[in-house]
Amino acid sequence: MKRTLFAAFVVLLTACSPIGVGSGVPAFAAGLVRFDACEDYLTHVKTEAKRIVTPYGLENGWYGPMWAVDDMVMEAAGSDGGGIPISGAVRQNAAPEPGVDYSTTNVQEAGVDEPDVIKTNGNFIYAISNGTLYVIDVTDKPTVTDSLRLENGWGEILLAGDRIIVLSTQYQGPVPAFGGIAESDVVGPGYYYNTPVSVLTEIDVSDSSDIELVRTLFLDGGYLSARMTGDVARIVVRSSPTGLVWEYPQGGGLLAEIKAKNANRAIIDASTLENWIPYYVLEEADGTTTDGLLIDCEDAYRPQEFAGLGMLTVVTVDLSEGLQPDAVGVLAEGDTVYASTDSLYVASRQWVDWNDLSEAEIEARISGEYTEIHKFDISDPNATVYRATGSVDGFLLNQFSMSEHEGYLRVATTNQAPWWGGRSAQTSESFVNVLAENGGELEVVGTVGGLGKGEQIFSVRFMGDVGYVVTFRQTDPLYTIDLSDPTNPTVVGELKILGYSAYLHPLGDGLLLGVGQDATEEGWTKGTQVSIFDVSDLANPKRIHQYTMTDGHSDVEFDHRAFLYWEATSTAFI
Repeated sequence: MKRTLFAAFVVLLTACSPIGVGSGVPAFAAGLVRFDACEDYLTHVKTEAKRIVTPYGLENGWYGPMWAVDDMVMEAAGSDGGGIPISGAVRQNAAPEPGVDYSTTNVQEAGVDEPDVIKTNGNFIYAISNGTLYVIDVTDKPTVTDSLRLENGWGEILLAGDRIIVLSTQYQGPVPAFGGIAESDVVGPGYYYNTPVSVLTEIDVSDSSDIELVRTLFLDGGYLSARMTGDVARIVVRSSPTGLVWEYPQGGGLLAEIKAKNANRAIIDASTLENWIPYYVLEEADGTTTDGLLIDCEDAYRPQEFAGLGMLTVVTVDLSEGLQPDAVGVLAEGDTVYASTDSLYVASRQWVDWNDLSEAEIEARISGEYTEIHKFDISDPNATVYRATGSVDGFLLNQFSMSEHEGYLRVATTNQAPWWGGRSAQTSESFVNVLAENGGELEVVGTVGGLGKGEQIFSVRFMGDVGYVVTFRQTDPLYTIDLSDPTNPTVVGELKILGYSAYLHPLGDGLLLGVGQDATEEGWTKGTQVSIFDVSDLANPKRIHQYTMTDGHSDVEFDHRAFLYWEATSTAFI
């Protein structure tokens, strides 16, 4: 007998998750190349930088304007957040058990925690609201026991034992001075206004009535996302070269541009490692600091084909031992993070030197692009190791577009950018690719395409040997995909209904819940729609329940952390 579901609509804090896409053509022929020494690293970045530098510096070669969308989403994450704890009777003489006595953040993979603006251990709730971290005792009547104002006004939390780290990005103001050097004297990693700096703040919450700031770690680059297994967190940061003050053409004309370009090449020649490798400053509560390069040169990698001078960094931190960083970096971009218990994947659109492309080539690159994926081994709690890189056709929707199962990575993409608005002659369609690691490369070993022609992916969920993909333009085809043979993924069933599901959640017993929007036959949205699908027969999926809140919308549509399913009472909180 199928279980019934009670859908409760409650007011709660939610946090925004960045949406990532892919770009360009496949750049990685066979994985990445590890640098042998700092001299090799510096020679490589200088050579490439001088090749692409313009009279206006390196700005024209970056994705600055495109990143702004993600940055605004990340900044918005400070205003609200996800995950709602459920209070209830705690078993006597036993420590509260997650999932039994209290809820946790709604995560994609069991055993892999994700940052959120609210965390709980069953006795205390730790929540960020209006730029302040609050501690609430919920052992009896909920009581605020202490609070701490956050410097950046927002952040996301990871909790391990009696330690919290708050993860955020600082967009204005310098970090503490280091080595006695004044900011005005810095030739290398200057922390100028509007330069993104990741801020990791460690807080001791062992005394709930007197929580204390322990130390703060500042990193060059913007915080992207994080995952935690046990007490070990992996924080993903993306950064650009720092401290390079470019010359610009004076007075206009070709000669002025030539002089500026030559001057900029000289600036690159005079640069040092500090300009090209992210810097860190670790500040203790008493104000003392240590600083240095975040990555050792031998822990840096590059693609075999040039993919830009930005660096994607994975920082490993054991919360039980403090904020001493250990990092590995790749000279590539990154914007979507997924992790299993053993592997962490970062996906990105390919770097493109737009200056070398014609208008027709630019349109072709944007309207039919590729996503590149970097794989890191996180099975060892003491280290993060780069393993492989590969690429797939199309754009990722979000982290749920990736899933690892029995050593294979499954990836769902749409081959046309959702913002391109049909300007391309190419008809959009979606794919599911299966990738396997082979000699430093993620190779595509199986593909199924033709999903939702003329439509975009709106939600994805992989569960074991099955994948569910929802596409939408006017109606919502829900596709069921058999992935039991990684080399031959197969579409088994399809269900077309009005509207779409933007988030899919397994309920067990062959049931799947979808949260999204109801819509007219013309595709105009009508309000929040909650659907329950019977997918016990993959060849014949059915919708067996539907609820619509007219003119409503839910953050669950773009942030899974705003959703909770409490299995004990078969209740979904939206």
